[in-house]
Amino acid sequence: MNRSSILQRPLRSALLAAGLALGACATVLAAGVLDRARDSSKLTFGYRADARPFAFADGGKPAGFSVALCQKVADAVKAELKLPGLQLDFVPVTATSRFELLQQGRIDLSCGTDTPTLARRGSVDFSLPIFFAGTGALLRKDADPRLRNALADQPDPARPVWRGAPGIFGLNVVFAVVAGTTVEKALIDRLKLRRVTVSVAPVPDYAAGVQMVLDGRAAALFGDRPVLLDLAQRGAGAGQLQVIERSFTREPLALALPRGDAEFRLLVDRTLSRLYRSAEFAALYTTYFGAPTAGALEFFQAVALPD
Repeated sequence: MNRSSILQRPLRSALLAAGLALGACATVLAAGVLDRARDSSKLTFGYRADARPFAFADGGKPAGFSVALCQKVADAVKAELKLPGLQLDFVPVTATSRFELLQQGRIDLSCGTDTPTLARRGSVDFSLPIFFAGTGALLRKDADPRLRNALADQPDPARPVWRGAPGIFGLNVVFAVVAGTTVEKALIDRLKLRRVTVSVAPVPDYAAGVQMVLDGRAAALFGDRPVLLDLAQRGAGAGQLQVIERSFTREPLALALPRGDAEFRLLVDRTLSRLYRSAEFAALYTTYFGAPTAGALEFFQAVALPD
């Protein structure tokens, strides 16, 4: 046997092993969530540990509005498969890892603050809307009033009405935003459109962004407004922070699930629709956001699908 054949043997073995691994992964993904749950007697859901009141870690355990909805989905899977002992595992995910883990089949559902976009629909699917939120800005209470007025789109009483705010939005102003979110792209695009020159600092999670604001390293943190309101009320630095009375964008939030799994998506949407029409939904909503307004209830009634 020549030297070339000897050297090629480990390479062929490695390629074969990689091919088998990829084939096994494809087989697992093709099986679908319900089939995998039936075979393994287990579901694995991902949750954001930093997105209170939607999803957060409470004493090391997952909690929040999105998590509660996912638990309803798990109950529906147990009933569908007639497996009351089906195990449910929650694993923490980040804004940048959640969709990749879904694609890899390492989680069956993402429970957080996922915004459906056309680009994301190329790799994952989404449930019915679970909330209608907006992008807000969190800053220190002692922030420059001109900055606060500019972000709130209010005129500075000491200056003429302006839009670009060149005196405030200079190269030394930094806005923090959680990396991998639609907020990051929307903020950058909006600033470019308005010809505002600032630095956008992506952060791994909301906690890091809040700390940048508290330390004065960022003028404001942009993110989902309900999450920012919760952080200002009971997060690190509560009492020192405020959320301006303005939403920069309005967009629905949903649960993300594996792309192309029609059977599981139908179960998820059926579960949400029935929950939205039930008498218990108002109490669940109240737990995390306070008593719902008539408009909030009308939104959920409108997105619920009939049986």
